[in-house]
Amino acid sequence: MPNVAQALQAKANFITESIKKDGGDSFVKEMVRQIRAKYYNKKGEKKKLKNCDTDLFRVHDSGDLFSAKYIDCWFRICSELHDIRFWFPTREYVRQDQMPHLQKLASLKNVCLKPSAINVDEPAPDIEGLDAGTAVYSSEEKAIADDHYICPATIHAHRAGKAEWKKKDKKERAKLSSCAGNACKLCFIKGCTKKIAYMAH
Repeated sequence: MPNVAQALQAKANFITESIKKDGGDSFVKEMVRQIRAKYYNKKGEKKKLKNCDTDLFRVHDSGDLFSAKYIDCWFRICSELHDIRFWFPTREYVRQDQMPHLQKLASLKNVCLKPSAINVDEPAPDIEGLDAGTAVYSSEEKAIADDHYICPATIHAHRAGKAEWKKKDKKERAKLSSCAGNACKLCFIKGCTKKIAYMAH
């Protein structure tokens, strides 16, 4: 949608301009400020929010760790917020010049950096220095045969099919398709050796 594209572009512009102007300092400062405002109260204590687990933070719903300088910015952000577990899905491992920077970020105790498969029904990659990878599968049987754990937040819509899934109550869909609704935090667990399959739906 145009409004979403504009919002994403504005964020991208802010990041790239910050990296050019001040080495990413303004981006790091703003991200830390916003996360603290959302996750902590004025006393510096973690908030208990209804629809947000303040122990966890997924980085990127769109985009990736596109440059060494950008990765370094996230290293600084995650180092500052050491009591939050950060999950980064990435395909940037395909660029060899990115690997030292990705491995540095992944070395932080509160960072789970998971390499993503490039194609559907392709096993999750195994990349040295990164956590167990993730993949998208169109078949539960194939995902299991490839020794992947199937993400419970994606299985319900996959099994129901598009038509049946749309018939379900909106709140029920939201619960079934969330990590919290399935009591799962596997993507955020540092050192997890099990590859994860997200089911196409």
